[in-house]
Amino acid sequence: MLEVTKNLCLILSLCIPPLLAVEDATLTSIRLLRDECLSCHKPGKSKGGLMLNSRAALLKGGDSGPSISPGKAGDSVLYQVMLKDGDPHMPPKKQLPSAALVAVKQWLDSGAEWRAEVLDEPPAVQQVALGSPPAQHQPALAMALSPDERKLAVTRGSSVLIYDLSQPERPLEQKLDAHRDTLQSVAWSPDGAWLTTASFRSIKVWEVSAWREIKHMQSGLLGPITALCLTVDHLFAADGLATQSGFLHRIDYLAGRILSSHRVHEDSIYALALAPDGKSLATGSADKMIRLWTVPELSPLGACEGHVGQVSGLAFDRKAGLLGSTSADKETKVWDVKSRQQVILLGDKKEPASAIAWSADGSTLVTATEKGRVQQFTDLQQHTGSERSDAAKSKKLPALDSAVHALAISRDGKTLFASTASGQVQVWSEQKLLGPLKEP
Repeated sequence: MLEVTKNLCLILSLCIPPLLAVEDATLTSIRLLRDECLSCHKPGKSKGGLMLNSRAALLKGGDSGPSISPGKAGDSVLYQVMLKDGDPHMPPKKQLPSAALVAVKQWLDSGAEWRAEVLDEPPAVQQVALGSPPAQHQPALAMALSPDERKLAVTRGSSVLIYDLSQPERPLEQKLDAHRDTLQSVAWSPDGAWLTTASFRSIKVWEVSAWREIKHMQSGLLGPITALCLTVDHLFAADGLATQSGFLHRIDYLAGRILSSHRVHEDSIYALALAPDGKSLATGSADKMIRLWTVPELSPLGACEGHVGQVSGLAFDRKAGLLGSTSADKETKVWDVKSRQQVILLGDKKEPASAIAWSADGSTLVTATEKGRVQQFTDLQQHTGSERSDAAKSKKLPALDSAVHALAISRDGKTLFASTASGQVQVWSEQKLLGPLKEP
């Protein structure tokens, strides 16, 4: 009989997950909410009126009342819906493992302590095996002029094309087979000595003098690296998981290591802009928000709110007093950086805006759309209650037959480059369309 009892206890010990320390149960539970629940229950997307981004939000609950009862897991709706027979069952179409349920029960029974910093941790990611992109899939998603404007770097599929702009015919100087996946971003260092390129969970640093790869960073990255910008000392890389989080990594790019990671948006980041003085940067996201940050600390400076679609592009004017933004909501806005208020509204609001560029001399602002339409603005005037047609002098440039993903403009505003979904880079000179750069 004693032997049977010992065997039964052994079986039960193997089947029932052990209790965690209170601290571990707290961290496990908040991470579970972050990774499994927050995408549907956060500011801007609160299904059932419920948000799970703070203890106060949990106590307030949603349409059905409070979601937790601290000290009483059995009375907490949050715990009840996670059980196998929960109705409704959460997360939908998925049963959490028993160890996770034990941790949540412990956390609630112990008082549901909240640790806000856990929400800013990079979430755990699943390993994926990348295949080769289709040979015909060669979009030019990103582009950047070198600081001296003698070279243009263009991503095309999984390669980077380097054009020599010092020669009248702008020949192709170099083709780098840079990454395995489609490239989404490219940026030069301020001195033009280094070029950075990025794709899915992959960032590379190239020595321009020899076109030699010197660093390849993969550890600590979450998903597609959608935007890059560089200072003398730091690389800032936009990363994240769609619908869940937008992270900004601060990287020592010559050492090839991430210095810090910051959760700065509730969704993917599609735009970065570094102020001309290098002291601040702006981020734009699918969560419809624009946020401003100090450099290099990434301390928050405030937010610009007003777009009702994902923010697709950002550009500072030469004094960093104004910030232009484009969005899927078909609007181009100009913001006063200090007050973070909209001061100019541009465009005809007919098509989703996809890209923006501001010439370094401040004379010209250019925008583009998903339909290939490009528009140039000069003599911008901050609004005094007038219509958007009075906010600037505008000129519609010859339209393209493919969506524009990125723009680059010369310092004096006279030469414009547009990279497209078809993989071409179109060139305008003094508003005249010259045609595409030579492809490989």
